[in-house]
Amino acid sequence: MIQLKQVSFGYKRRHKLFSDLNLELSRGSIVGLLGRNGEGKSTLMKLITGQLLAQGGEVRSLGISTQKRPAKLLQQVFMLPEEMTTPRLTVREYFDIIAPFYPTYDEQIANELMQAFGVEWSWHLGKISLGQRKKAMIALALSLRTPILLLDEPTNGLDIPSKSVFRQVLAKYSSEEQLIIISTHQVRDLEQLIDHIVMLDANRVVCNHSIAELSERLHFGVLTPDNSARVLYREGSIMGEYGVWPADEQAEEPGNFSMELFFNAMIASPEQVKNCINH
Repeated sequence: MIQLKQVSFGYKRRHKLFSDLNLELSRGSIVGLLGRNGEGKSTLMKLITGQLLAQGGEVRSLGISTQKRPAKLLQQVFMLPEEMTTPRLTVREYFDIIAPFYPTYDEQIANELMQAFGVEWSWHLGKISLGQRKKAMIALALSLRTPILLLDEPTNGLDIPSKSVFRQVLAKYSSEEQLIIISTHQVRDLEQLIDHIVMLDANRVVCNHSIAELSERLHFGVLTPDNSARVLYREGSIMGEYGVWPADEQAEEPGNFSMELFFNAMIASPEQVKNCINH
């Protein structure tokens, strides 16, 4: 569904953010795009949608090259940026402008999302809070039903109840025909939804695996004398010491996957963790 082959891109001529970047993703997943600030997560999403053009290599979404930004591609991808710029219109007026460009838009789902988030069609986008605008734009993104949907830090600006609603509606209104990519630092907000991880480090893809695959190879939890000798990463907390260690082939069940521990382990001990994953 998405293919990047030997892609290079940089905002400055002498400095490449990406060089020979390769990535493939298929439909039917909610992908967590992880990485530290400056790794190029938002840039990668813009390359996938054709908002930025690769300076080398090839980017194909839905089998279509993004280079010429054809209409048949643009109407099937949508990206909700972290920082939103909205016109001075009501929510209803804004939806009426955007929706006709997307043949998969579903008005019934839009109404249900408005109700779930407590958003009024009559609200003026220029006069409501950031959190209220964010809820309206999330409702738009989900109701467009595009085969490829990209959400950049969607939970930023949402209060705790709204984050809960977001998780509920994303689970309810996503489909197996979609590929949803979510860039986030708020991993605990989305841990129950994400089933695949793509991680960038040093501007390279260092992980492109399903949660199921990672859970088969790694265990996460409280460190004990039995597992501490094999630990790949450890960190302290008021509840004790937690860590990541290679999965025991004799274990009856895989341990509970922790996205936060996995991310921290990949930053602290990348080669050890990657060797364990690829073993």
